Amino acid sequence: MNRHLGRLFVVLPITAMLALGCARTGQPSETPRTAGDAIQDATITASVKIALAFKPGVAATEINVDTDRGVVTLRGEVGTEAERQLAVMVARDVGSVTEVVNDIRVRG
Repeated sequence: MNRHLGRLFVVLPITAMLALGCARTGQPSETPRTAGDAIQDATITASVKIALAFKPGVAATEINVDTDRGVVTLRGEVGTEAERQLAVMVARDVGSVTEVVNDIRVRG
């Protein structure tokens, strides 16, 4: 119970911060994002980051997570191919994720 409550206290502030400042760089989408889209994407981003942080074997601090309309993009550098693949699996398992774009590089 305390573990779930602790996660809730982490997720809510992160979600609020991301909803206020969440913007994807690159080409603009054909249709503008609504506030609901931005909040949903921020929630997904926060959920993926938390899932990565709690997954043993993944250096969550080395992975950047961006979400646009349910499509999660992972960027950064990790130590092994296994860690790269594990990060993608963790992201895919998060609810409302429609696709994962893997831009994680393996060092060396």
